[in-house]
Amino acid sequence: MYTVQYASTRAEIWHWYWRAWARPKGLWRYHILISLLSAIGVTTLEKQRTFDAGRFALIFLITMLGCVVLLPLWPQIRFKPSVRTLKIDEKGFETVIGRRSGSRGWKEVRSVEQSDGAIVITGINNNAFIVPARAFTSEQDRLRFYEAARRFHAGSTP
Repeated sequence: MYTVQYASTRAEIWHWYWRAWARPKGLWRYHILISLLSAIGVTTLEKQRTFDAGRFALIFLITMLGCVVLLPLWPQIRFKPSVRTLKIDEKGFETVIGRRSGSRGWKEVRSVEQSDGAIVITGINNNAFIVPARAFTSEQDRLRFYEAARRFHAGSTP
């Protein structure tokens, strides 16, 4: 079992969101989906006899702008500055932050990656644990934790 304690910063969460947004299969897809559904919904509810492509495009663009501005705020609103304890083993991970705790199996994890010195454990629900390099006493400890997490995650996939 490997255990680390750390506190995240709002800047780390902000940077993670935009990296996750820009990926080829990133969060931008959700923004487009929300925008498309909004544009379809509004233009359908207007019950016009002909399709107005300009109106559709305008609604799409306004909704997309709203998504780009508002959706990154959600992780900032849910931000927890308290010290987190994260334990990993071959079954999964456990986390405790303040009075809240939770656990997940490795099958509920999409990826374990390194990004700008941090270890990022991303769930299939797109939530992520961003473990900063400062959570480790040395680079060797960080690499051991990372390799263990990758090994545990790889062992859980068929």
